[in-house]
Amino acid sequence: MAAVTDVSMRHPHYALGLGRAATRYIDVCMTLPPNPQGWRLSLPAWIPGSYLIRDFAKNLVGMQAETSLGEPLAITALDQQTWQLPGTDTETVITYAVYCADFSVRTAHVDSDHAFFNGSSVFLRAYGLEALAHRVTLNLQDAPPAWRVATSMPADPSVLDGYRAENYEALIDYPFEIGVFELTTFEARDVPHRMVFTHPHPKTDLARIARDVARICAVEIDLFGGAPFEQYLFLVALDGQGFGGLEHRDSTALIFPRDDLPMIGETAVSSAYQRFLSLCAHEYFHSWHVKRIRPAVFENLPLAGPAHTRLLWVFEGFTSYFDDWLVRRAWLVDEAQYLNALAQTINRAVRGKGWSRQTLEESSFYAWTRFYQQDENAVNAIVSYYTRGALVALMLDLTLRRSGRSLEVVMRQLWLDHGRTGLPEGETIERLIESVAEQSLRDFFHQSLRGTAPLDFVSLLTEFGVRAEAVAEPACTVVDFGAVVGGDDPRVARVQVVFEDRPAACAGLAAGDEIIALDEFAINGAGWQKRLDRYRVGDQVRVSGFRQGRLRHWTVTLAAPVLNQWHLTCLPASVQAAARGAAWLAVVDTGTNA
Repeated sequence: MAAVTDVSMRHPHYALGLGRAATRYIDVCMTLPPNPQGWRLSLPAWIPGSYLIRDFAKNLVGMQAETSLGEPLAITALDQQTWQLPGTDTETVITYAVYCADFSVRTAHVDSDHAFFNGSSVFLRAYGLEALAHRVTLNLQDAPPAWRVATSMPADPSVLDGYRAENYEALIDYPFEIGVFELTTFEARDVPHRMVFTHPHPKTDLARIARDVARICAVEIDLFGGAPFEQYLFLVALDGQGFGGLEHRDSTALIFPRDDLPMIGETAVSSAYQRFLSLCAHEYFHSWHVKRIRPAVFENLPLAGPAHTRLLWVFEGFTSYFDDWLVRRAWLVDEAQYLNALAQTINRAVRGKGWSRQTLEESSFYAWTRFYQQDENAVNAIVSYYTRGALVALMLDLTLRRSGRSLEVVMRQLWLDHGRTGLPEGETIERLIESVAEQSLRDFFHQSLRGTAPLDFVSLLTEFGVRAEAVAEPACTVVDFGAVVGGDDPRVARVQVVFEDRPAACAGLAAGDEIIALDEFAINGAGWQKRLDRYRVGDQVRVSGFRQGRLRHWTVTLAAPVLNQWHLTCLPASVQAAARGAAWLAVVDTGTNA
């Protein structure tokens, strides 16, 4: 293949048509400069921030190529996502359609109401031209007249509805929302921010949301000592029950339940709204920590296959610790609300036996298969680098705060050292944390990152004036059946998760079994817990149900509730613990505002 110096320096151009949005298609016309050696094209197999091979190329339909003179060019497939075109002395024009039916933050969704897409789902890569600027033109003539465009990709003033990205990596890092939406704006530390809400309830208090998110953004900008972008965009898609977020260089795409956002006139921060604020804090934090500070193995667009790293506990785990803490630091929730959110994170980390089967580094490395392709046995087999990583971050933060430092200092130093260069695999991050701590933490790192023993966070919390009390899972406060059972089928109760070495597993039940009777009386998912709570520890219950169409019977001996969850509360503490806790829990309003 010819080097980029052997061809015209004209920029790759993509013209996108939305005339077939009602049938979920985006039409693409891609124009490339002459190249006598021919162009090699590909589409990413995954999108940064979501570590699963998604094979976006499967949604490309009807790809054709021709010269600018209209002469057809053969397209030779090299693999499932890579194609070779023959050489030509004129421009090459490639046309194709992208089928967009995934309502998520990761790919693309188009219909008669709107169009949302990430560039990794739409824009083919031309090998050899990645470093050049890439141009995009939206052909909106056939789109509904009320549709507007929201993206952080810089506009190209020379072209109507034109945009320009500095290179291919930037091109696929600017999501687009096109349609009818509500827009609100704010400034945080003099940086302009936009929030776009697709299909909100008409009474949603968008102004309040903007004020609250502005406080979070200001806290984060202060934490890192400045913003790495000139403007920022939140794209918020609202539906009945979706939840998720994906970070980009100066924007984020979020999905959230519309009924969980505050209405005009409401002043309290519900647990559901707190979850939204933490989601915003999480993805915004990634603007520094993942998009710019990132694993070295993610450099140079390794998007054709998995890029394995053992450091996701740093990137996602630390962020999962800071997200709730930042909402508290912005003075949007009280300490009880923060401790409740922290307890939920800890409880997800310690539930089941997965934490005793997989190390945190292994969890990071196997994210592509074991974490992103979980099954019903995941709770027994794997640990989350999000939640256990957040628990490790909590323990590091409290350890550092013992001596007047904090994990905030670590993040600032990490930003200074690796904001422009990738973070290498290995112990670089561990040595950096030790340099801030001014002490060796080798034993802690060995235990928490490369071991599977329980982590003693309880004593640390006590030093900061917080009591951690072991409690049973909400569904097991009377007796332990040893499985998650439920569902909305009025005829049966479905076994969803079975915990190893607990009553249901010992009796032979498995995930997927359909329970129709408890002690010979009919039962369904809605009535399961109420019925079970009438039994006592040591009772034997006869369970009847179906497995793969065969009637089965099991005898389950109910056990005492397993105290494997935690409830966090502030306790009367010593002066020293109170001072430490005040700094950590931000119990004094710092006056932070946008």
